[in-house]
Amino acid sequence: MGYVFVDSSKVIYYFGPDLEPVAFADPGDVICFETLDCFSNQISSEDQLVTDIDFSRVNPATGPIYIRGAERGDTLAVKILDIETSDRGVIVTAPGYGVLGDKVRSPRTKICEIREDKFVYFVGKGAVHFVGLRLSYRPMIGVIGVAYDEKVPCGVPGKHGGNMDTKLITKGVTVYLPVFREGALLGVGDLHAVMGDGEVCVAGCEVSGKVLVTTSVFKEKFIPWPIVETDEAFYLIVSHEDINKALYEATDLAVKVLQHSLALDWDEAYMIASMIVDIQISQLVDPAKTVRARIPKDYVSLPKIFEAFRES
Repeated sequence: MGYVFVDSSKVIYYFGPDLEPVAFADPGDVICFETLDCFSNQISSEDQLVTDIDFSRVNPATGPIYIRGAERGDTLAVKILDIETSDRGVIVTAPGYGVLGDKVRSPRTKICEIREDKFVYFVGKGAVHFVGLRLSYRPMIGVIGVAYDEKVPCGVPGKHGGNMDTKLITKGVTVYLPVFREGALLGVGDLHAVMGDGEVCVAGCEVSGKVLVTTSVFKEKFIPWPIVETDEAFYLIVSHEDINKALYEATDLAVKVLQHSLALDWDEAYMIASMIVDIQISQLVDPAKTVRARIPKDYVSLPKIFEAFRES
């Protein structure tokens, strides 16, 4: 097993067919991505406003990494081994930004301190401190994706992954991404120290940092959308400009998986989905909105999911 380090000077701003790798890795290698925050570290004080930054440098992803053996039609599994963030984060808002952007009168920036807390009895950062409040430190990855057939900005989520802003993508989970180009060309960025489902004001606690991952390749096992695996469930991640279409497709995929996994007819699968599947919101503020369908592992397995999509 090898080790590959990619520093934060090696960034991309889109996932597209013409990406060139900055490094190469074999499945099983440990890869360390050093990342900028979603503003490319352009904001360092509360006097700096998001309306004044260079938006051509927003949402960088470090990479891309060529994964040897990954080919179109495969699935790339990315295991998140660890996430380390900076000690300070930034959160912003501005008129027109976020779910309630019509209510925002002027742009504003707040700096969050991220530090150990005397009430937390373990080594490492314990809390995000915001306007006198102590928020739980829950580092996560906003952008994780692979090269796509079309040029898609890193700030936009899609079938290739990208800016899914799904708070479940954290230490210990595995992210499955469909492979569209040889080598997959994996990029990672846009870390948050903490973020709520929806990311309603357009930002979480935006931080720079480092991400450790390892990868594996499932040959000829193609999935139509990214999947996140936790200890308890599989999450089907779907994004669309129209959130109702995202909700429809995520539900349709979940029913399809249950129908195949449990050998049910379609109506039976639809009924059990209504009893065991949770349809959740990841983010509401990117150009494409992201939702997820949670299926407990009691009812499905990864091989059955691959089979269900192969037969569709």
